[in-house]
Amino acid sequence: MGGRIRQLPDGVIDQIAAGEVVERPSSILKELLENAADASASRIEAQVFGAFPFSLRVSDDGVGMTAEEAEVAVRRHTTSKIATVDDLQKLLTYGFRGEALPSIASVSRLRILTRPRDQNLGTEVVVEGGKVRSVREAGAPRGTTVEVSDLFTNVPARLKFLKTPRTEMTHLWEVFHGVGIPREGISFRMHDGRTDALYEEGESRLDRAKRHAGEGAKYLAPLSLSSAFFRISGWAGLPHLSRFGSSGIHFFVNGRYFRDKGVFAAVREAYRGILPPDRQPVIYLFIGCDPSEADVNVHPAKMEARFRYGKDLFELVRHAIGEALGEIPAASAVVSLPAGDEGRVGAQLQPKVTDSPGEGLFARYRAEPPLLPVFGEDSPPPEREGGFGSLRPVAQLMGTYIVCEGVGEVVIIDQHAAAERIVFSRLKDSYLGKNAPIQRWLVPQVVSLPGAGKRERAEIEAFLAAVGFLCESFGENTFKISGGPAILGHFDLQIWWKDLGDFLLSQGSAPKGIFDADRELWRIACHASLRAGMTLEKEGMRSLLSDLDRAVASHSCPHGRPVWVKISAAEMKRMFGRT
Repeated sequence: MGGRIRQLPDGVIDQIAAGEVVERPSSILKELLENAADASASRIEAQVFGAFPFSLRVSDDGVGMTAEEAEVAVRRHTTSKIATVDDLQKLLTYGFRGEALPSIASVSRLRILTRPRDQNLGTEVVVEGGKVRSVREAGAPRGTTVEVSDLFTNVPARLKFLKTPRTEMTHLWEVFHGVGIPREGISFRMHDGRTDALYEEGESRLDRAKRHAGEGAKYLAPLSLSSAFFRISGWAGLPHLSRFGSSGIHFFVNGRYFRDKGVFAAVREAYRGILPPDRQPVIYLFIGCDPSEADVNVHPAKMEARFRYGKDLFELVRHAIGEALGEIPAASAVVSLPAGDEGRVGAQLQPKVTDSPGEGLFARYRAEPPLLPVFGEDSPPPEREGGFGSLRPVAQLMGTYIVCEGVGEVVIIDQHAAAERIVFSRLKDSYLGKNAPIQRWLVPQVVSLPGAGKRERAEIEAFLAAVGFLCESFGENTFKISGGPAILGHFDLQIWWKDLGDFLLSQGSAPKGIFDADRELWRIACHASLRAGMTLEKEGMRSLLSDLDRAVASHSCPHGRPVWVKISAAEMKRMFGRT
């Protein structure tokens, strides 16, 4: 549509800005809570009330505003947070843009009641649809109360894009916890007429995170790691807590709740092989850094962040999670599953990921010191009380499950999943340079890989050698393999090789790096492991339990399925109605 170029009216400008800042009711709650937290408050209370799309009220006992400040606060681009461009580089407060209140006021009815600590009377400001309706003296408690109602009444088209009341209420609670968890020294409370939540002023952020996890707190492992640029702390959830969505993933930088694709990718990498692809972990990750190294001003909603040293942060997050999960001993890891959820327990070694040019299919999985403690053939793990080896095998059920008795508990172990974890752990040792024992085969096997290029052949041969196979070229696209890792026992090489060939052919012209070396280690472990349906004598059961104590991350098989579940004596009593 043609026409003259003209200056937009302020009302239109405000509604455009509101579209970036005020997406839904939770966007408003986030802005109000953050403003209150920046006002030197020690107590903040939020209320959700009224008909959908809800009304909101946030009260604090902070510094409050004078009449002049309250009137100016509802104008665009007014703030107390910054004065110069340099201030942007060292910003530690939540807000600074001066867009929140006018943006909110342009699509709602906004009422501000505020009083500074040194004044007896307060000020009430009412704004409707972006226009100031009244400014008057009023009795008010010390601090500020902001009430938002009639949301989107002047832009009804926006209402169509809201989700159900239940979904929007869920977003409101996510925002409350996202702002309340990291802000130590401030009491946060919120109630919606049915639910009431409180974070005490004296609680640390780590304690708040555990309380937010509720019953799942017992499945959280502490994480802590630092580098030259970042400090990381928090909690990494065992796979027991895994979910189908990402609602359990919480990132904070310098006390601010945020989202970042790079940090999310690091978390996914750390949990790869621990969780099935369709599950997400529960994690609370607190990142501290120099404010000048993190850009939190990417978007007006201030939910995204960029980091100057993103690669360093990626590695630090991945290592911190790996160490947290790897430090869980088998004894303390034998825990009961939450009602109504599957057991997802475990961890795996994660090799270094690099995007250096010129790397081939296998090169990103380089031999390097493992991130988690690994026990090779020549270095048994330290003795620990209550490990799997201390369990007494009682029976084998359905040729698949080993029933064991512990102290006041029954532990049921999936023999195939346990064997997979044991074999995978030892194969990974070998791949990372641990030099596991190799067994020569009486009859060498010849395998071919049609369609492989010269570079691919060299890479595959190097991979096989790193794992522990005795491999040599035997003509074009053909290999002669005369031995392999002793842990594999009676391994059917041909079946795995066919899987490998089918996978490579299916990739076609897929981008470099699509091949996953860990995936092939899992497949080898799967083909070489004790199968379901195989009968075990007591000695075989005891041997499996002992080997499981030596395995890294013995909580799950490489595919993410649980190796064991536990039924405590108390749970059994409840099942049978005993008190």
